[in-house]
Formats: sequence, structure tokens, C-alpha cells
Amino acid sequence: MRFLVNFLEVSQANLKKLLYISHRLPFPPDKGERVRAFQEIRALSERFDVTVAALCHNESDRRAAGELSKCCSKLITASIKGKPSLLRAGAAMMLGKSLSEVFFHSSELMRKIRAASKDTPFDIVVGYSSVMLPYVLQADALARVMDIVDVDSDKWEQYAAKARFPMSWLYRREAKKVRRLEQTALKKCSAAVVVTQREKNMLGDSQSAVHVIFNGVDCDYFSPDSVSPADIGPHGLVFTGTMDYKPNVDAVCWFAAEIFPTIKAKIPDATFTIVGRNPKPAVQRLTEVEGVTVTGTVADVRGYLSADGAIAVCPMRLGCGVQNKVLEAMAMQRAVVTSRESVGGLDAVDGTHLVVADTPEDWTREILRLFADAAAREKIARAAREFVAQNYTWAGRLGPLVNLCDELSQQGGER
Repeated sequence: MRFLVNFLEVSQANLKKLLYISHRLPFPPDKGERVRAFQEIRALSERFDVTVAALCHNESDRRAAGELSKCCSKLITASIKGKPSLLRAGAAMMLGKSLSEVFFHSSELMRKIRAASKDTPFDIVVGYSSVMLPYVLQADALARVMDIVDVDSDKWEQYAAKARFPMSWLYRREAKKVRRLEQTALKKCSAAVVVTQREKNMLGDSQSAVHVIFNGVDCDYFSPDSVSPADIGPHGLVFTGTMDYKPNVDAVCWFAAEIFPTIKAKIPDATFTIVGRNPKPAVQRLTEVEGVTVTGTVADVRGYLSADGAIAVCPMRLGCGVQNKVLEAMAMQRAVVTSRESVGGLDAVDGTHLVVADTPEDWTREILRLFADAAAREKIARAAREFVAQNYTWAGRLGPLVNLCDELSQQGGER
């Protein structure tokens, strides 16, 4: 027995050292940005001695830190206020930086990262989100990888296009400053990672390698038999997501105003259930629409996705890249009707694995068709589950990231 313990200790000591830096504590993995980061940490831990450095924005983050520490060799955290302030906004203006960069700045985390790599430099450091580039550059490491995920500069440009002055000016400024961060990451890091080919194309020509690492889904957790279904009626439409996130707010408000009333007129018992934490006032007001329910925080979204006869909808108009909510609903064996913006890079076949709707007329026609034809709805739902289970597991999707980090750490040479 003692021999086995010594063997495990030696094996751990021989692993390459990796530092993973995240702008939010990636636990629990219950929202998009946390899901990808957590799954990356879990995959990388199979081949590296992983230290995680993350910002805690509230008390729930600090409580969750204990659980995350079980998934890595060492956890470094620093607390940061959860909301932007006028003082920080003013500092960003004076320093010529993005508001995002200043908002996620923590001198404490900077110091801790420098200290952690002072005695024994890391073989490789992985940063999650372009706003963490300053931290990535602080670490003493032989190689650096930046997971840009979605190209946030494009998101800010989209916000600007839909906003009025002065917010349009502020969003456009943010897009410019964040784009500068993204381009600096391409120049100063060994490699960059994005979610889809579309994001890679947005970054333009670069000498640095840009790798597409698509999202996955935990098909064991998101399984149609995993929970008891919620009762949302025989003709239930379900949207899941964090409801203080601007693209989600825009999506449900647009759907409730432009699509759902027509569905309701044709199917009187139709319901639209919006499932997710922290609903903004604009979302809460949607309960004034007959048939709309806003749940707020729920213990488990899977019950709503497994509701009998339910159709998952993802009417996203802002942002880019595939939505985790689409993959999760497919894994739960639900028929999904989605905007084209929500499935960028997903190899699913429209009409076979899900249904893509572009115009309000498309949305109305396809939802009514699926509610009227239970056999067609179930056929798509079964094909969706089989498709993601075969092609979009996290282990399969993140293998290339683990291999990339392994190769870069080997190229760094011996100390």
C-alpha cells in the first residue's frame, strides 16, 4: 500500500505544471462561462498538475471555492466587487483601457500569481477570456495559451448597433479596446483558442496559431431520464439561461413580443417558461403576457427541459457562437427551435437534429408544426440526443486542447 502511495506521489511530481486563470470562479458549472472553464480544468488535470487562479465576485463564489479545490492541485482566489462603479469607469477612461479590463482587475490576484510562479515557473499558463490577458502575462511560464472563447469585441459592436447615444458610443469604445486585447493576445501568446471557425475568421490574419475548440455537453448529466419532468402544460416552450445577460434578455423579450402571442392565439393552452437566475426587470415584466412564466433561480433546469411535449427555444439575436443551452436541450432529448446565430459551427442538420428559424414567420410556422405533429417532434428529439452523444462530449471536444498544451509545454524544453 505504501508503495502505491509513493508511486502516485512520484507520478504527480512528474506532471508538467499548468496554471489556469479565469475571470470568474468556474464552479458550480451551471452557466455558460463556468461550464467551459470547468470542463477545461477537468480535462487538463488528467495530464497536468493544475493550479487554478480565479476571481471571486460574491459570497457564493467563496463558498464554491472549496468544491473547486477538489478538482485541481491548488486554488488561488482573490475577491473583487461584483458590480462596476463610476470610479472604475473613470479609471478605464483615463488609462485608455476597456471597462472590462478594469472591472476584472485585482492587484491581489496579480501578486498571488507572481508569487506562485516565482520559485518554480509554470510549464504553461492558460487564460480564459481575453480580459485575463494581463494576468496571463504576469505568470512566469514557458508557454501561454489564451482561450478567447467568443470574440467579445464583436459582441460589443452588436450592442452598439442596437443602442442609442451615449450607450452606443460607450459600447463602440469597449469593442475597440477589447479588440486591442484580443490582438495583443495573438501576438504575445503561444496559441489562442476560440469556439468556432466564425470567431477564428473574425480575428483576422495572425502569426500566432488560432485553434477552434468547440463546446461539448455532459450527456450523463443532461439525460432525459435523469430527473422528473416539470409540469408546464401540454404545449410548453422553454428557454433556459442566466437572465441578467443582455443577449438572453433580448432573446426572450423579442420572442414574447413577436412570436409567442401568435402561438397563443393558435394554441390557447400554450405556455412560455423562462428558466434562469437573476431576471432583469424587463424579463420580470413578461409575466404580464398571458401564458408566460419567469421562474428565477431553480434547483435544476433539467426538469423543465424534460417536460412532456416541451419544445426548447433559443431565439438569440446578439452574441455569436454555439449556445450551451442548445447542446443541453438536445442532450435532454428535446426538439429545439433556434435562431441561426445560436448554432454557428454546430454540424447539426436543420430539420433532422434541430430546427433553424430566421424570421418571425419561420418561428411561428415551425413551432406550430412541431406541436401538431408529435411523431415528427419526437423523431427530431431522439436524433438530437444521439447526435450530441456521439459527437459533442466534453472529453472528445477538449482532447485537442489537452494535446495542444502538452505539445507547447514539451517545446518549452527542460528547465
